[in-house]
Amino acid sequence: MYAYKAVKQDFIASDNLIGLMHKFTEMVNLVIGIMIERNLTSRNSVTRETYPMLREYDIPSYYYPEAINKAVALVKTYRKRLKKKQKATIPHVERPMLATYYGFRIVDGNLMIPIAARTYESIPLNAHTLKVISAVKVHSFALSAYTLSLTIGREVDSVECTTTVGIDRNLRNATVGNEFHHDIHDLSEIVEIKQRYRSKNSHFHRSDIRIQKKIASKYGKRERNRTAQIIHETSKKIVMNAVQNREMIVLENVKGLINITWKGDGNAHDFRFLLHNAFPYGMLASQIVYKGSWEGLTVIELTRKETGYTSKECSACGSLTRIEHDRILKCDSCGLEIDRDVNACINIAGRGRTRLKRSSKGLPAEAVKQSKDVEHL
Repeated sequence: MYAYKAVKQDFIASDNLIGLMHKFTEMVNLVIGIMIERNLTSRNSVTRETYPMLREYDIPSYYYPEAINKAVALVKTYRKRLKKKQKATIPHVERPMLATYYGFRIVDGNLMIPIAARTYESIPLNAHTLKVISAVKVHSFALSAYTLSLTIGREVDSVECTTTVGIDRNLRNATVGNEFHHDIHDLSEIVEIKQRYRSKNSHFHRSDIRIQKKIASKYGKRERNRTAQIIHETSKKIVMNAVQNREMIVLENVKGLINITWKGDGNAHDFRFLLHNAFPYGMLASQIVYKGSWEGLTVIELTRKETGYTSKECSACGSLTRIEHDRILKCDSCGLEIDRDVNACINIAGRGRTRLKRSSKGLPAEAVKQSKDVEHL
């Protein structure tokens, strides 16, 4: 199987690149406007309609396809929200950016970016980036005002799994396990970091909005970096343990979780903050997916229907449980007493196996080969 991931580094864009990024952003917004005005849906029709207009921009044609791709992705998300009758605004890109998957090259440790006909802008790559890309293929690059991102890929051998392991994501921990073992990864530090920086930001009162934005940006970057470091370490442990034990990872579907509370529903600000901002559920899942793919490990996500009642159903007999005390559940049918997070990850792992059994594709090399013990359970 072929796996992708990105490597990032900081850099300061030159005036030439800043101008090019602004033009690229204008191109994306132009394509978005044409798609919505003319009700275009397919990528081919969008390309036919917009290519003549994109040629009016003084920018290499290498960037046309990626500008169209980004616009199509944004409009697709916008229309999906409209279809679900969710709040949606017409997409508009404001921050300057630049991206393409061909026309660039790496020469003597420098990324050569085309800015005009046979004219390139050089960006020196740091030692870490050069080390990462030394044994892989670079497929594309993306620029923002201060960040360079390279998409890399490689062929990996698929891990032949013998069972599944479920992940139950909670506010202060992530529980990983199945019928035979479980691990609880403490993530309470993320909540403390979020609350600490929220308190700091609440004390910023300056009449000059520019200074206020600068200070908020500085502390916001610190908060994101510290949060990302914890998520990176946790996701790496989860993936490497699964690879070592040859276990396919099964994720629950928690989309729409933040919609259980909203402004004016009677819940306090602190409760909404914890649910909406204190723990990045999606970041942990996305990192597990790409790190698992990079190691040749399959990661599947359950549907919302399959995720239902994973915390309430008894993992031994399937009956509904009741809360005994704190986070301990008790099943009146079989007498099982178990932590609700451990119970949830066992159910998630089991439903992942059920999904694979029902799959018409059978069990390929990267899928699960059920062990006798698991079949018996």
